Amino acid sequence: MSRLLLQTACLLGILPGALLAQRYEISPLVSYPRWGREGLGSLNESNNKDTDTQIRGRRGYGLRLTWNTPGYYGHEVGYILSDATVRTDIVTTQGRTTITTRYQDEVKVQQVFYNFLMYMMPAGERIRPFLAVGLQAHQYGAPRFPDKDVRQTRNYGANYGGGLKFKVIEHFNLRLDFRHYIGGKPYDLKFADQRLAGGGLISQFEGSAGFSITF
Repeated sequence: MSRLLLQTACLLGILPGALLAQRYEISPLVSYPRWGREGLGSLNESNNKDTDTQIRGRRGYGLRLTWNTPGYYGHEVGYILSDATVRTDIVTTQGRTTITTRYQDEVKVQQVFYNFLMYMMPAGERIRPFLAVGLQAHQYGAPRFPDKDVRQTRNYGANYGGGLKFKVIEHFNLRLDFRHYIGGKPYDLKFADQRLAGGGLISQFEGSAGFSITF
């Protein structure tokens, strides 16, 4: 009996430390952003189309910082720097001839976010699926087009998604994440429907993979 009491006491003494050791995470990541097909608007003075300007994602890198509660919840902030291509169709008229010229430029998109995490398995499990909801801000770099002044913009929105964390060894996890971001359209361009002045909304889908160090 005395041995059992001693083992129980040792376990109770170690357990809070083990839980505390898994409370914080630092997670580098590689992301693959994909913006929706919604047009960003037009740089043309007339006959503008909403789809004249569009953005296409490439690859991003970032970092997540996570605080997990002892139970089923967590809070996470992060930063991702992505490469993207912005293309636009510029329409010019020469006499009776209309010429459409396509330009494109590479831009950097900076993103900061907060997510509230809801785990489906308790702390300490080898596999922990989770759901996530949160808020984000995107800063879109300014594309350079001939004779067109396009400035960088900062746009805000909300996101939801989920992911999986796989415990490989103590203090080291692999993780996969998916997010759907909904936010304001960048660059404040012109739209065929003047009621869309200010841009409207654009979707961004993002898959990411990385690892996390827990402590």
